[in-house]
Amino acid sequence: MGTIRKGANGGFSGKAGSVIGASWKSIDYIRGLSKKSNKPATEEQLIQQARFYTIAKFIMPIAPFVQVGFSQINANTMTPTNAALQANIKTAVVGTYPNFVLDYAKVQISQGSLQPGGTVKAEVATGMLMISWTNKAIAIQNGQLDDLVYILLYHPELDEFLTAPEPPTRGLGTVDIELPEHFLGGKGQLWLFFADRKNKRISRTNYLGELDLV
Repeated sequence: MGTIRKGANGGFSGKAGSVIGASWKSIDYIRGLSKKSNKPATEEQLIQQARFYTIAKFIMPIAPFVQVGFSQINANTMTPTNAALQANIKTAVVGTYPNFVLDYAKVQISQGSLQPGGTVKAEVATGMLMISWTNKAIAIQNGQLDDLVYILLYHPELDEFLTAPEPPTRGLGTVDIELPEHFLGGKGQLWLFFADRKNKRISRTNYLGELDLV
């Protein structure tokens, strides 16, 4: 049963006959009930489903990252997670059906106009991931010393992610992250992006490459 909000002229939530009422970001909308189909999926549909699954299984576990990284992209029409899925399915999913894979160099966990950290470097030694970035040219970078640095390390073989316990700030210029023992001996994919304290200005994603985790 649907529930009318704000009187007879307001929106409603729930099911009423063949329609469903709902609200997203204070916008009331109505959609029809989905119809079940007995038709088998076409090859084109199967290909699209496989492409979507390939990127979705990567994006969904890192939802807190893309909630920040895509917070300013089409914010009035879609969620940050959906924006991230849409952006990545077009460029980061490669290969041929059914063997789709991710091109890690093209994965985006953020989009925006804030300048990233200039010369960004990363290396691994004795179980420590060490990352550095430029914090001198703030005026050129159009950033602030208290911008947060969001770091994401992915271990494909384990299908696990790692980040700093707390996002460091741009002004620090460097951060060391201790790697868990079970990460060692494998290879990791590394990305980072910058965001101001209010998450209103976001940088594009920096891909730092594949690292030997030693």
